[in-house]
Amino acid sequence: MSPEKPKKTAVILFIDPKIAQLTQQTVEEMGHQCILVKETAEAKELLKKKAVDLLVWKIQDRAEDFALFDYAVKVLPRLPGIAIIDESLEDYFPELLLRAYPHNLIADNHPLDYRELTSTIKKLLSGDIFGMEKYGVSPTETIHLSSSGEKYDVIEKVRDYCLDKGVQDRIVRNIELILNELLMNAIFDAPVDGKGVKLYEHTDRGAVFDLKERERPIVQYGINEDRLAVSVSDLFGTFREDTFFSYVHRCFSEKSILEGVGKGAGMGLFMVFKSLNQLVINVAYNQKTEVIALIDYHSSMRELKKRRHSFHHFHLGNFNGKGELKP
Repeated sequence: MSPEKPKKTAVILFIDPKIAQLTQQTVEEMGHQCILVKETAEAKELLKKKAVDLLVWKIQDRAEDFALFDYAVKVLPRLPGIAIIDESLEDYFPELLLRAYPHNLIADNHPLDYRELTSTIKKLLSGDIFGMEKYGVSPTETIHLSSSGEKYDVIEKVRDYCLDKGVQDRIVRNIELILNELLMNAIFDAPVDGKGVKLYEHTDRGAVFDLKERERPIVQYGINEDRLAVSVSDLFGTFREDTFFSYVHRCFSEKSILEGVGKGAGMGLFMVFKSLNQLVINVAYNQKTEVIALIDYHSSMRELKKRRHSFHHFHLGNFNGKGELKP
């Protein structure tokens, strides 16, 4: 008989009765402890005295809440945090860039997507982070690319699938854009050598070449009654959370294609992020990166662009800056 796993503790800064109740129910159904607090001072005291495994709160007073972020990272540097946000995410990037924390930001579009909240809690407390199935979408197909030139055939295949399912033309064009950007990043930016040096950083983006086994991206796509998902994975696992914060903050600030790192990968991420409801990045450092784009395909493009967007960066292991895992 395997030993019983130790209980984890989630602290919820009391937000709203329904959110608090749902969060508590999710945590306790997993066999863990949930503590509700009403004030940031109470949360800080608890963080100082107790080994906490998850912090959940809603950004309401920016100065006070970002002070709580700083305190949480100071006393528990690896503490996962979920922040529920009302304003559009880009309004928070100046503060987030300084901290690269928290890594899970859920947009409250009134109503809040409670499925997203429960999925996030379960992933953070279980460590089981990969797969679009966590968001209620089963992959229709899994495709392994063996050449950079296969990108076009894959995008066409996913496009035809979406059109057959009755997805609006403008959203399908967005999906093509998303897949193109994610595949470009997986083919040209993700592969590194043993020292962490990018293998194809200076390769022409139009070049067609065979990919070695570890360099082959994996594409999945699927649809359910209200959500469309596409994902691209690589087997290098070098996508750090501070990289995302830096890229996207620069995009929102400059609104121009970034030069240098990744030959414009920042603008690619910016375009992807503005085209969907949720962007989920799952990373097992030095092993795998999976980027999942989730879209409510019943919405019009105008509605999608008006909606607030959610961002999640889940990670296993710790990155030491050299492409290596730290225990």
